[in-house]
This record gives sequence, C-alpha cells and structure tokens, in this order.
Amino acid sequence: MSYLLIGLLAVPTVVFGLSAWSKLVAQRAFAASLRPLRMMPQRLIRPVAVVVTAAELAVAVGLGWTILAGIGLAPAGPAVGLVSLIMAGVLLAVLTVGIALALRRGARATCACFGATARPLGGRHLVRNGFLIAVVLAGLVVRALTGDGTAEFAGAVVGLAGGALGALILVRLDDLVELFAPTRPTQPVSPTRS
Repeated sequence: MSYLLIGLLAVPTVVFGLSAWSKLVAQRAFAASLRPLRMMPQRLIRPVAVVVTAAELAVAVGLGWTILAGIGLAPAGPAVGLVSLIMAGVLLAVLTVGIALALRRGARATCACFGATARPLGGRHLVRNGFLIAVVLAGLVVRALTGDGTAEFAGAVVGLAGGALGALILVRLDDLVELFAPTRPTQPVSPTRS
C-alpha cells in the first residue's frame, strides 16, 4: 500500500470516526438536529439517526482496518478497503445532497456533524463534504493504480499523520472559519455623562 493511499484513507477514517463517536455519545441531540431539516416524517428521525451513525462507524472501522492491513498489523482483506471507500463516497454524497436541499429550502438547522453546535448549516459544509468526496475518489484512483501491498511502518506513520492532520482541520472547520472570518462591525458606544 502506498504512503499516499494511507494518508488518503486516514482522512475519512478520522472524520467518520470522530463523527460517529460524537453521535454515539449524543444520539438524542443528533436526532433532534434532524428535525428542523424537515426531510422525513417525525417517526423516521430516530431510525435515520441510528442508520447514519452505524454507517459512519462501519466506514471508519473498515477504512481503519484497511490501514492496519496495509502496514501489516491486521489480516489483509482487499475487498474491505474497496467496499469501505465506496460506502464513504455514497454516504458523503447522501449527506451532501441533504445539506444542499436543507439550504435550498431555507431550513434553520445546525450541523451536528461532530457534536451539538449552535452554528447553522452553510456553504462551508458543502465545501467540506465536496473535499471529502474528492479525497475518497482520489483514494479509489490511487488504490487502483498502486494495489494493496504492505507499506513500511515509518513511511506509513508519516502518511497516517498527514491524513489525520488534514482530517482534524476538516473536523474543526467551523471553528477555523469563525476564527478567521471577518468580524461584523459593532455599533459605536457613545460615552455617557454622569
């Protein structure tokens, strides 16, 4: 397995792993965040929340297993990596379409992608998901071109660290946008006389 492929696999592994974890520890809050989207009947909200969480967890575990197999720490299963990458792409496509529809409808929903937040859905979530889809597609291409060999441990750690760092930037994208976005001018405060 190439070091580039390990780095590419690390991105969705970490993103989906952290996303699934946040949904597991706050399943009710995640389900509640789906209500304002108005995309499904109320009776389906809880089951959809469980399915999304399970799918994210399955992708993270499958891709994580693939990385471990690629560095010789787990039994190899080439189909696991391919299926996990395809699942990641499909899941990202579904989530991206859902966000786009919610934005188009003007739904006042927040992104509970990585835990409860007060930040509303916005274009940056589409950009983030588009970038993740590009990473998954690149992973599929690199995998097809390089195959499923075993990588040397030291190089694999570098690829893994690079991918994990990229994933953490994507996970904290809302915070980074808020940190670097221009601030709104405040109204000047007039001095009061005593």
